[in-house]
Amino acid sequence: MPPTDRDRGFTLVEVVVALAIVAVGMFAVFKTIGDTTHNISYLRDRSLAAWIADNRITEMRLSGELPSVDQTEGDVDFAGRRWHWVATVAQTPVAGLRRIDVRVRRDEDSDDAALVSLAGFIGATATASASSPTPWNGGAPNGGPGDGSGGDE
Repeated sequence: MPPTDRDRGFTLVEVVVALAIVAVGMFAVFKTIGDTTHNISYLRDRSLAAWIADNRITEMRLSGELPSVDQTEGDVDFAGRRWHWVATVAQTPVAGLRRIDVRVRRDEDSDDAALVSLAGFIGATATASASSPTPWNGGAPNGGPGDGSGGDE
């Protein structure tokens, strides 16, 4: 039997269903592209914030002075954007050793929205004599090997 005009082509319902399927697929593709772009931007900003925090800790170490126990903050222009950092210096249980916590956020972000929080340590130069064991001159704290307590040596 030869095909008639009615047997050729697609019906309107088939075309609408095909367009709906394509539209859903395109929406998923565009959403994925948007999410990927957002994630790349976020990861770039986190990397830049980590560099700023690391730079701040390095600057404090290179100053040659043991920082005072307090909180400082400042702004820096980096990679075409303004950033805000807060450095908190705390005393550790070890004399002459301080902990530095640096939090960095974009200037336009809220105060509690740090992208990165980085910790570092800075210590005073070891000036203890060789007769008093310290972790800096080879002795072991808390009665470990090398403290002269007669352990396995």
